[in-house]
Amino acid sequence: MSTVKVDTLVASDGTSPVTLTKQSAAKMWANLDGSTFGLRQSFNTSSATDNGTGDYTFSFMNSTSDSDYATTINQGNQTGSDFWGYRGSHSHATGSVREKSRNTSNSAADAVTFCVHLHGDLA
Repeated sequence: MSTVKVDTLVASDGTSPVTLTKQSAAKMWANLDGSTFGLRQSFNTSSATDNGTGDYTFSFMNSTSDSDYATTINQGNQTGSDFWGYRGSHSHATGSVREKSRNTSNSAADAVTFCVHLHGDLA
């Protein structure tokens, strides 16, 4: 059995970073503070927009090949109130995704932690 140990992976040209364009790794993800509105951490996310209470748009640095990608969301509230994802009017575009947050009473609410993950192919 062989062991491969590396500190850095680069593309075959020796300098470019390795891209994940055709693999099943997440192509975009973001961890957003919806209560004070700000990205905590993200990957392939150029910006987030607050469209109103519990309504967020995430723009991508690298677009997807089409809008038929899959997204998942999870969310929570540090005060103990339960939140759940609402998909009634989400929208997918090749350069952004819009998702909504609602509480257990089915009311629009800003989640303290709102995370979105995207799986699909990059353009």
